[in-house]
Amino acid sequence: MKLHRKIVATFNFNPYRDFLAGIELNDLIRSDLWNRLPRKSVVSVIGPSNPSNDPEGYVIVADSALRYYSGKYDMIVSDLDGPIEKIVGDEDGIKVIHAHGDNIEKLRKYVPKMRGTVLGTTQSIPFQRVKNIGGFTDGDRSVIMGILIGAETIYIHGFDYSRPVDEPVDIKLKKMLFGKEIIDKKVGPRIVYVTK
Repeated sequence: MKLHRKIVATFNFNPYRDFLAGIELNDLIRSDLWNRLPRKSVVSVIGPSNPSNDPEGYVIVADSALRYYSGKYDMIVSDLDGPIEKIVGDEDGIKVIHAHGDNIEKLRKYVPKMRGTVLGTTQSIPFQRVKNIGGFTDGDRSVIMGILIGAETIYIHGFDYSRPVDEPVDIKLKKMLFGKEIIDKKVGPRIVYVTK
């Protein structure tokens, strides 16, 4: 709870808009497919900082990493700040789309165009097909998705907590450090940071 209060105090959240975004996303998702998640013991989570193109196991890509990663992947975790055309154009991977108060218009515009399996997450109250799995950034939500599919080992590629690749760098750095704190508190799988 202490971390949650620190995050809320640092970033100007609007809980009402976050809740509305979750309801909007729920209405845009056709089916509740959370019970169809695969079970995988080895997962690689891909971030944007010079990721390896040869990860092990089931591959989860955190949103903006799609600008830098050219390997195969099985799942995308996104709040629609990354390369939209790649997310919408993906036909095979599971898309885990996060709703928050600042992306309601993007949800309305792009979620109906997505094919295949689309799951919804929120940082607010869960609502029907939209779950609150925890997490703060696409990166740490990707790690949480790895835990949800049963990973015993999660390899983390391309997470550089000292040099964010996205703008604005100061805000992104704060977000990444909160995300790291969330990952560091997770109990269960073995977390291995992979560097080139």
